Amino acid sequence: MKLKPANEFPTPRAFSRVDLLAVIFTTTLLVAWVVVTHVGAIGRQVRCASNLSALGKAMHEYANEHDDGLPAASINCGSKQSSWDLKLLPYLMPGLAKANSGDLFAQAPRWIVCPSDISGNATQGHTPRSYAMPVNDMAANNWPPSPESATGVGLDWNDGNAAALGGPDATPEKLPAVKLSIVTNPAHTGLLTEFIDPINHMGSYQAASVWNPIEQQGFFNANTNYDYCHRGEFNYLMVDGHVERLSALQTGSLVSGAGIWSIRKGD
Repeated sequence: MKLKPANEFPTPRAFSRVDLLAVIFTTTLLVAWVVVTHVGAIGRQVRCASNLSALGKAMHEYANEHDDGLPAASINCGSKQSSWDLKLLPYLMPGLAKANSGDLFAQAPRWIVCPSDISGNATQGHTPRSYAMPVNDMAANNWPPSPESATGVGLDWNDGNAAALGGPDATPEKLPAVKLSIVTNPAHTGLLTEFIDPINHMGSYQAASVWNPIEQQGFFNANTNYDYCHRGEFNYLMVDGHVERLSALQTGSLVSGAGIWSIRKGD
């Protein structure tokens, strides 16, 4: 076999400036994609957890001034309508207690809106509210709330259950409350969680509480173009004040009455 002279072999193509620019451009696009899809999601997750942490501190400050009682998730009794977020706003920032309603609503989004909230609530003329309290079923077998109650901390009062459960002297201003002292496992009992829903907006008694992960995922299941809030998981504020990011199964139950969704001792 006759070998070719060395000068007959093709000369390897040099790595040109155009090639280098193409590599840099492609790398830049990949980095940008990672930042937008991953780092951006982490940033939204952190900001959401920070919101819940601030709301948790406000919850405890409210309880300190109300005989250890938590605010009701909602009150819809005749002309008296309220929700947990309105009760907490004066505790979130010095001076808000004396602010007018316009100032309260202007300040609220920094704490009650998750940056991953894609419900379109703001475009409907409302101030979005991305969080809700785990619901109390207001059933007689779980009443009054106790360490054995197989239901959540969020009381939803209306004309019917206020008359049945509130007692003969109960008024919208003096309805019974869930007290922090009855929660025997505060690190594993939910106090607030994310609930993305078009009707969940600031000051509304509607959607102020949420039953379970199935209801929590309802908006995303109905909008298949969207992923869950934080890569299939949600942030949960526990009664002791810490925040966890959990999947539905990690909450201890897909329905109400178990796991972090109930007050029940040892659950």
